[in-house]
Amino acid sequence: MNGLIQTAVTISHRLLALSVQKGDTVIDATAGKGRDTCFLAELVGETGQVWAFDIQEEACNYTRAALVKAGYTARVQVFCDDHANLAAYNIAPAAAAIFNLGWLPGSDHTVVSGAGIVSAMKAVLDKLKIGGVLIAVAYPGHSRGATEYDTVLKWISSLPQKQARCLQISFPAHVRAPLVLLIEKQ
Repeated sequence: MNGLIQTAVTISHRLLALSVQKGDTVIDATAGKGRDTCFLAELVGETGQVWAFDIQEEACNYTRAALVKAGYTARVQVFCDDHANLAAYNIAPAAAAIFNLGWLPGSDHTVVSGAGIVSAMKAVLDKLKIGGVLIAVAYPGHSRGATEYDTVLKWISSLPQKQARCLQISFPAHVRAPLVLLIEKQ
């Protein structure tokens, strides 16, 4: 670590590490290239379970390859499905979930998290145990990312305080910087 302030992804991982214990169930709602999925698999240990989702077959393949390389395939289920469909899955109460919004690095930038993001986050919030956290890393520096972030922030801002405590971490001195949004279920 070269200082207190790190990248948005590093901050999200630190928050996850504070929230997840060995044996927990967790959700990676945007598996991408498997970085968050593998990190969560390490946190939950051999007795935990990670549910990873991505709408793109390419991302699911990247994630599966990363899991094989790390030796975590037994503790992770990868679903090539839209995270907007999360409500249909029978997931045990989860300790944490992460959404790394935007697009799959190195792929088609027109394929982004999309209109179903709020319904996916609502479904995840319902699946969290009390004290569980939902973390979203948003990238408002591009036009579709700004719309996505605004949509998510509007929803988070509407959550009753009795249901959730919310936090936003931003980098105001950085142009096009990502943001970290945290929801803790009450």
